[in-house]
Amino acid sequence: MTNFEKINSFGSFFLTNIHEPSDNSLFLEIKKSLTSEIKEDVVIGDSTFKDLKRVLVDDNSDYFTILFESYVSYHIVNESFSNFNEREGECVNGSFSFCIYNKSTYLNFILKETFADAIFPGVMKHYCLYCQNHVIHVVSITEPIIEIVD
Repeated sequence: MTNFEKINSFGSFFLTNIHEPSDNSLFLEIKKSLTSEIKEDVVIGDSTFKDLKRVLVDDNSDYFTILFESYVSYHIVNESFSNFNEREGECVNGSFSFCIYNKSTYLNFILKETFADAIFPGVMKHYCLYCQNHVIHVVSITEPIIEIVD
Protein backbone atom coordinates (compact mmCIF):
# COMPACT_ATOMS: atom_id res chain seq x y z
CA MET A 1 0.00 0.00 0.00
CA THR A 2 1.39 3.40 -0.98
CA ASN A 3 1.39 6.36 1.41
CA PHE A 4 -1.25 7.98 -0.80
CA GLU A 5 -3.47 4.93 -0.26
CA LYS A 6 -2.72 4.96 3.48
CA ILE A 7 -3.91 8.57 3.74
CA ASN A 8 -7.16 7.57 2.07
CA SER A 9 -7.56 4.70 4.53
CA PHE A 10 -7.38 7.13 7.50
CA GLY A 11 -10.92 8.32 6.99
CA SER A 12 -10.56 11.79 8.46
CA PHE A 13 -7.68 13.93 9.56
CA PHE A 14 -6.68 17.46 10.52
CA LEU A 15 -4.26 19.81 8.81
CA THR A 16 -1.75 20.53 11.58
CA ASN A 17 0.97 22.41 9.70
CA ILE A 18 1.31 24.27 6.42
CA HIS A 19 4.17 26.38 5.17
CA GLU A 20 6.44 27.07 2.22
CA PRO A 21 9.88 25.66 3.07
CA SER A 22 11.33 27.37 -0.02
CA ASP A 23 10.00 29.60 -2.77
CA ASN A 24 7.03 28.01 -4.53
CA SER A 25 7.10 24.75 -2.61
CA LEU A 26 4.38 23.66 -0.20
CA PHE A 27 4.62 21.54 2.93
CA LEU A 28 1.52 20.02 4.56
CA GLU A 29 1.28 17.95 7.72
CA ILE A 30 -1.85 15.95 8.49
CA LYS A 31 -2.75 13.93 11.57
CA LYS A 32 -5.46 11.35 11.97
CA SER A 33 -8.57 12.35 13.86
CA LEU A 34 -10.24 10.43 16.64
CA THR A 35 -13.53 10.72 18.47
CA SER A 36 -13.45 11.61 22.17
CA GLU A 37 -15.11 9.22 24.61
CA ILE A 38 -16.48 12.16 26.62
CA LYS A 39 -20.03 13.22 25.81
CA GLU A 40 -21.01 16.86 26.10
CA ASP A 41 -23.85 19.20 25.27
CA VAL A 42 -23.30 21.93 22.68
CA VAL A 43 -25.43 25.06 22.46
CA ILE A 44 -25.74 26.77 19.08
CA GLY A 45 -28.10 29.74 19.09
CA ASP A 46 -31.35 28.62 20.68
CA SER A 47 -30.67 24.91 20.15
CA THR A 48 -28.94 22.44 22.44
CA PHE A 49 -27.39 19.29 21.00
CA LYS A 50 -26.95 16.62 23.65
CA ASP A 51 -24.39 13.87 24.10
CA LEU A 52 -22.00 14.92 21.34
CA LYS A 53 -18.41 13.75 21.13
CA ARG A 54 -15.59 16.01 19.95
CA VAL A 55 -13.43 15.09 16.98
CA LEU A 56 -9.79 15.58 18.02
CA VAL A 57 -6.29 15.26 16.63
CA ASP A 58 -4.66 11.94 17.51
CA ASP A 59 -1.17 13.07 18.55
CA ASN A 60 -0.17 9.48 19.37
CA SER A 61 -0.63 7.94 15.93
CA ASP A 62 1.50 8.04 12.82
CA TYR A 63 1.00 11.11 10.67
CA PHE A 64 1.85 12.23 7.17
CA THR A 65 3.86 14.98 5.59
CA ILE A 66 3.13 16.00 2.02
CA LEU A 67 5.66 18.08 0.09
CA PHE A 68 4.97 19.69 -3.24
CA GLU A 69 8.43 20.67 -4.45
CA SER A 70 6.73 23.06 -6.86
CA TYR A 71 3.18 24.13 -7.56
CA VAL A 72 1.22 26.31 -9.95
CA SER A 73 -1.37 27.30 -7.37
CA TYR A 74 -2.82 26.35 -4.03
CA HIS A 75 -5.98 27.44 -2.34
CA ILE A 76 -7.41 26.72 1.11
CA VAL A 77 -11.12 26.84 1.89
CA ASN A 78 -12.76 26.71 5.31
CA GLU A 79 -14.40 23.29 5.15
CA SER A 80 -17.68 24.74 6.46
CA PHE A 81 -17.98 26.86 3.29
CA SER A 82 -16.77 24.40 0.65
CA ASN A 83 -19.40 23.47 -1.89
CA PHE A 84 -17.33 20.51 -3.12
CA ASN A 85 -18.02 21.47 -6.76
CA GLU A 86 -14.73 19.88 -7.87
CA ARG A 87 -16.57 16.59 -7.45
CA GLU A 88 -18.07 17.41 -10.83
CA GLY A 89 -14.62 16.62 -12.20
CA GLU A 90 -12.97 13.31 -12.79
CA CYS A 91 -11.24 11.93 -9.71
CA VAL A 92 -8.73 9.61 -11.35
CA ASN A 93 -7.12 8.43 -8.15
CA GLY A 94 -8.07 8.56 -4.50
CA SER A 95 -11.23 9.01 -2.51
CA PHE A 96 -13.05 11.53 -0.40
CA SER A 97 -9.93 12.12 1.73
CA PHE A 98 -7.23 12.79 -0.87
CA CYS A 99 -8.13 12.92 -4.54
CA ILE A 100 -6.29 13.60 -7.79
CA TYR A 101 -8.27 15.25 -10.60
CA ASN A 102 -7.31 15.50 -14.25
CA LYS A 103 -10.42 17.63 -14.80
CA SER A 104 -12.16 19.87 -12.27
CA THR A 105 -13.69 23.31 -11.94
CA TYR A 106 -10.63 24.49 -9.98
CA LEU A 107 -8.22 23.22 -12.63
CA ASN A 108 -10.33 24.93 -15.31
CA PHE A 109 -10.06 28.18 -13.32
CA ILE A 110 -6.26 27.88 -13.08
CA LEU A 111 -5.95 27.10 -16.79
CA LYS A 112 -8.08 30.14 -17.60
CA GLU A 113 -6.43 32.58 -15.18
CA THR A 114 -2.77 31.62 -15.70
CA PHE A 115 -0.47 30.78 -18.58
CA ALA A 116 1.10 27.88 -16.68
CA ASP A 117 0.06 25.32 -19.28
CA ALA A 118 2.16 27.19 -21.88
CA ILE A 119 5.23 27.23 -19.62
CA PHE A 120 5.25 23.84 -17.94
CA PRO A 121 5.62 20.65 -19.95
CA GLY A 122 3.45 17.77 -18.85
CA VAL A 123 0.01 17.47 -17.41
CA MET A 124 -1.18 19.65 -14.57
CA LYS A 125 -3.15 17.81 -11.94
CA HIS A 126 -5.45 19.06 -9.22
CA TYR A 127 -4.73 17.49 -5.83
CA CYS A 128 -7.44 17.97 -3.24
CA LEU A 129 -7.06 17.13 0.43
CA TYR A 130 -10.28 17.08 2.46
CA CYS A 131 -9.41 17.71 6.12
CA GLN A 132 -11.49 18.49 9.16
CA ASN A 133 -11.87 22.31 8.99
CA HIS A 134 -9.92 22.76 5.72
CA VAL A 135 -10.10 21.79 2.06
CA ILE A 136 -6.72 22.23 0.36
CA HIS A 137 -6.48 22.48 -3.42
CA VAL A 138 -3.08 22.24 -5.11
CA VAL A 139 -2.38 22.37 -8.84
CA SER A 140 0.99 20.96 -9.80
CA ILE A 141 2.77 19.19 -12.63
CA THR A 142 4.89 17.20 -10.18
CA GLU A 143 3.63 14.55 -7.80
CA PRO A 144 3.92 15.30 -4.09
CA ILE A 145 6.37 13.49 -1.84
CA ILE A 146 4.28 11.75 0.82
CA GLU A 147 5.97 10.41 3.92
CA ILE A 148 4.62 8.70 6.99
CA VAL A 149 6.10 9.83 10.30
CA ASP A 150 6.01 7.47 13.25
